[in-house]
Amino acid sequence: MSNKTLSGSCLCGEVAWEMEGPFDFFGMCQCSLCRKVTGSAFASNLFCTKDKFRWIKGAENRIEYQMPAPKRFGNAVCKACGSRVPKVIAAGERVMMPLGSTMADPGIEPTLVCSEDHTEWFTLLTESAAARDQ
Repeated sequence: MSNKTLSGSCLCGEVAWEMEGPFDFFGMCQCSLCRKVTGSAFASNLFCTKDKFRWIKGAENRIEYQMPAPKRFGNAVCKACGSRVPKVIAAGERVMMPLGSTMADPGIEPTLVCSEDHTEWFTLLTESAAARDQ
């Protein structure tokens, strides 16, 4: 596993953070809740322990939503731009970062989670001939 440090921010830059590796888990989930929270086919989340995470700025500019059930599911967004931002989970011991908020390779392979609850319309993508010709 890599010991690299990843930096991330929201779309407007009001909220920024760093995570230090090695990371605990890189999950890609296609469940209906993750599709709703991201607006895409799956969520890509990177996890670390709280001691390997630090806010650079804007921690107070976040809004967190916690669902009553399942207990571990929720979301955190920037108050200004609505981008997903890290969320402290697991009784304050771990942090979940939306991996799309950084462009760096985390140095850890993703694991597909919630494979039983997935969309049927998302399949292995290939570039179409029309897209290649543009």
